[in-house]
Amino acid sequence: MKSIATAKMRGQASNNHQPDFGTYHHSTPRASQKIREKVKILFMRVFRNLPFARDDSLKILDVGCGLGFLSCVCAEYYPKARIIGFDTFKHASLKESSLAKTNNNAKILGFSERIKFQKGDVFSSDYSKGNFDLFVSNLVLHNLGRKRINAYERLAYWMTPKSYLVLGELFFDYKTDFRRLTSLFGNVQKIHCFNIGRQYKMLVLSDPKK
Repeated sequence: MKSIATAKMRGQASNNHQPDFGTYHHSTPRASQKIREKVKILFMRVFRNLPFARDDSLKILDVGCGLGFLSCVCAEYYPKARIIGFDTFKHASLKESSLAKTNNNAKILGFSERIKFQKGDVFSSDYSKGNFDLFVSNLVLHNLGRKRINAYERLAYWMTPKSYLVLGELFFDYKTDFRRLTSLFGNVQKIHCFNIGRQYKMLVLSDPKK
């Protein structure tokens, strides 16, 4: 199994032995790689403070998995976890995304037996019966515009009283989003983020109000 920290996460892989996690919209391959390096550190820092042991057999859902970067981060940190990642694989926010490339990334890193990727979106899919321990999402929901509020509601509906959601997002209207999130979750914790972007924030949410 390769560590994502040592794998070369280029926007365009030079060969089939390196994962290709793509280039973010309005970014460059190098800048996208730098963002992912910072995001990985943030998520792993949060994972250390969740009430799960690293060797727990968790069920994890990656919402808007893109080319599988965050799913692979979860698989690396939790070696016994089973992960499902879903995405439309169509949005322009991540260039040249596809289910085939996503599966290939997990295979290159040795995670394909524990990660399952599938096509879907937050509105037409229903993971409420999955009993997931952990939900993760990064740089996805802001692309939905005003519908992101409905996406928050969907995630709260899918979660159990013991689930956690780690959300890394660009919040262009943070007060509005925070107000809605606190109405949906009993616990909303803001994580200190180093420089990814002025509007990037990471939240840990739990205790969904149903």
